[in-house]
Amino acid sequence: MVKQKLTLARLEHLLFTACDILRGKMDASEYKEFIFGMLFLKRLSDQFSHDRAAMEAEYQSKGMKPALIKQQLDNSTKYSFYVPEEARWDKLQHLKTSVGSGLNKALSAIEDANPNTLQDVLKGINFNRKIGQKTMADRTLVLFIQHFEQLPLSNDDFEFPDLMGAAYEYLIKYFADSAGKKGGEFYTPAEVVRLMVQIIEPEEGMEIYDPTVGSGGMLIQSHQYVQETGGDSRDLALYGQEDNGGTWSICKMNMILHGINAADIKQGDTIMDPQHIDKGGELKRFDRVIANPPFSQNYSLTDLKFKERFHTFMPESGKKADLMFVQHMVSSIKSNGRMAVVMPHGVLFRGGEEKICRKRFITDGVLEAVIGLPAGLFYGTGIPACLLVINKNEAAKRKSVLFINADREYKEGKNQNSIRPEDIEKITHVYRNKLDVEKYSKNVPVEELETEDYNLNIRRYVDNSPPPEPHDVRAHLNGGIPKTEVTLLDDYFKNYEGLKELLFCDRDEVYYNFTDQVESKDSIKKIIEEAPCTTDKHDKFHKAISRWWKKHLDQIEDLPKTGNVFELRREFLKTISKALTPQGILDHHKVRGAFADYMNTLDADYKSVAASGWGPELIPEEDILQSQFPEVLKQIEDDQARITELEGLFAAANEVDEEENESDESDDSKNGILPKTVVKQLKDQKKTLGGDLRELKKNIKAAKADIKRMENSDVSSSEIKQKQSEIGQNEKQVKEVTKQTEEIDQKLEKHNEFDKELKELKANIRQTEKKKDDLVEAAREKITSDEARTLILERFDELLHTQFDGYLRQYQRTLIAAVENLHNKYAVTAKEILAQRDKEAEQLNKFLVELGYE
Repeated sequence: MVKQKLTLARLEHLLFTACDILRGKMDASEYKEFIFGMLFLKRLSDQFSHDRAAMEAEYQSKGMKPALIKQQLDNSTKYSFYVPEEARWDKLQHLKTSVGSGLNKALSAIEDANPNTLQDVLKGINFNRKIGQKTMADRTLVLFIQHFEQLPLSNDDFEFPDLMGAAYEYLIKYFADSAGKKGGEFYTPAEVVRLMVQIIEPEEGMEIYDPTVGSGGMLIQSHQYVQETGGDSRDLALYGQEDNGGTWSICKMNMILHGINAADIKQGDTIMDPQHIDKGGELKRFDRVIANPPFSQNYSLTDLKFKERFHTFMPESGKKADLMFVQHMVSSIKSNGRMAVVMPHGVLFRGGEEKICRKRFITDGVLEAVIGLPAGLFYGTGIPACLLVINKNEAAKRKSVLFINADREYKEGKNQNSIRPEDIEKITHVYRNKLDVEKYSKNVPVEELETEDYNLNIRRYVDNSPPPEPHDVRAHLNGGIPKTEVTLLDDYFKNYEGLKELLFCDRDEVYYNFTDQVESKDSIKKIIEEAPCTTDKHDKFHKAISRWWKKHLDQIEDLPKTGNVFELRREFLKTISKALTPQGILDHHKVRGAFADYMNTLDADYKSVAASGWGPELIPEEDILQSQFPEVLKQIEDDQARITELEGLFAAANEVDEEENESDESDDSKNGILPKTVVKQLKDQKKTLGGDLRELKKNIKAAKADIKRMENSDVSSSEIKQKQSEIGQNEKQVKEVTKQTEEIDQKLEKHNEFDKELKELKANIRQTEKKKDDLVEAAREKITSDEARTLILERFDELLHTQFDGYLRQYQRTLIAAVENLHNKYAVTAKEILAQRDKEAEQLNKFLVELGYE
């Protein structure tokens, strides 16, 4: 049986399950170091074992003596990372007592064995750290180790080479999401980083620097961007500095797990003591600098090193260190270097030293662009931020600053907003071509900035406020829809030829009426969605996608041979834009953005195909179950639906008022499900009745024994009859208690049946889930490479259509909303409203007269 390789989806699932083991025992911010530490430990150990076994087989094939082989295998210089015996997984997996101490010793041993790359990285992770008053129990850590046993983490186990790094980034984002406000201390949203990287455009041979590196995402995306653009990422030097020790450790591990072992990541306060110094003892200069510094920090001039970095000192208190970071970055770029930095909007317009600093950036010609971002992008703050783009190349010739106001174009999220791929494409395109776009961007001459006293408030130069809602008074009074307002929708009607005629008809030269088909506002949506011109246009768009897909299918099928996903992505971004932009509806930026989003979604799949071929591991389990075992999915679906129904009934019963619970006519007693309080009362009553019954039977037994004794002695018959009467009374009570118990059982019977059914259904779900995993794995083993390729390509094609269909529907929804707005404004005239008001007032007066009030 061929061993199936580990996919990113599978690895992410197993890592999330590992978090479940610790979740509830401590906060995510507390257990993240346990996850990172164990993952790193298992990864190094598995790769070491694989490399050691490969070397041993090679030495044996060469006929080397066993003693010499052992000597070579124990030579630490033979490995990228040497793992001492006490840190190897075959030792750790058998730990049962003092587990935390054993894991700590393993981390220390690995660090000591690899001082050049791991010094101070692992010893800070403490599996014996107290959470409250207790350390993690041995049984929990044993379970934790056993779970990681399921994760094969050597290179040969991966679907594609950087799978480990991709999974680590998934974990970092997961912990940032869990940390909430504190997540911003070590993580910048990936889409913001992508925008910044596309702006600075790193190339092979460059040196890239992040002075507030966090977990390293900006450097890693810079590294990946060089690959995407056809450069050799191995010929790229990465540098970073981070003040927080825990975050610095995460960054170091992140670099190593991405295979970037040579990244120079220092620890320390960048403002007070920059660590990257050249051979001459001066501040090192870089080709590109990129950063998201902490906002509103204080600093101190005392012991401040390299003061010449700062041409303008900010106040030491008052949280004014923002432009100190920017000045440090400007001092750290070469004479032709470029940088992008995230800043709060306050630095654009505040006075005092900050204004002086802005003036210096402008007069020196280094400030190239100011880009306004949407609110709610970053962890811990809902305020909007901006990007400052500094470019020293040809700074002396620069006579203007480009302002881009992109704060209205984003995807709204429940907890956090995000910029979309098309937003990134648009900002990048406008920036690179220095375009003036109405209500979006403007190249502002330095003279104008001087006139404005170096105030860089973005809205002062690019006001993207929506125009005021037009209102035609004549139309409000007399009816009709102004043709001038309908004309504003002409771009939509050019794409959907004939739709305007379905919605509007001439009233006169100035106004339209809605056609008879538009019976109400609610009918507009159906008319637009079902109009032949709409469906035909969308069909043509999808046919264009299909033509593009068929034309490039050979290139995708050959991906295991060519192996270059990045080259494919570059070419496809160009060709998809040429194929679809002429279709209308979506402009160049949206087409590229939609496709970039599609490629991001399938990034791991395409990389897996390039590295490992068309393996069945890439077929989602739901697809396999649907095609091979639909009855399993149907059973799970049916059981889950019944569970939801029963849980709803139990929940509804518990919401019933206590007085209703006691009523025999309660709806809940009719369906048989009782509230928890009633169930408890009935069970308590039954328990009490059971005790009473046992006591009565005990009394009856004792009384019968007394009668036997009395019959064998000289006891009067009257006394015997009295005892017999007592027995009769007790037996009568036994019948009554038995009857009450049976009545309680009858009340509980239906409830217990439902309760039993619910428990059995949940147990069945768990068993089916386990069975499902076995069925999926068995089915995958039977799928050939050709069958897998067919299924995977069908999925890729379907997802491409789905991706663009979402954009088409969004375009359509925007048009629907605009036409519905016209209906809201003009379908009912003010005269009609007044007439209706007068009619209702007249009717009210009649009622008042009839009632004798007038």
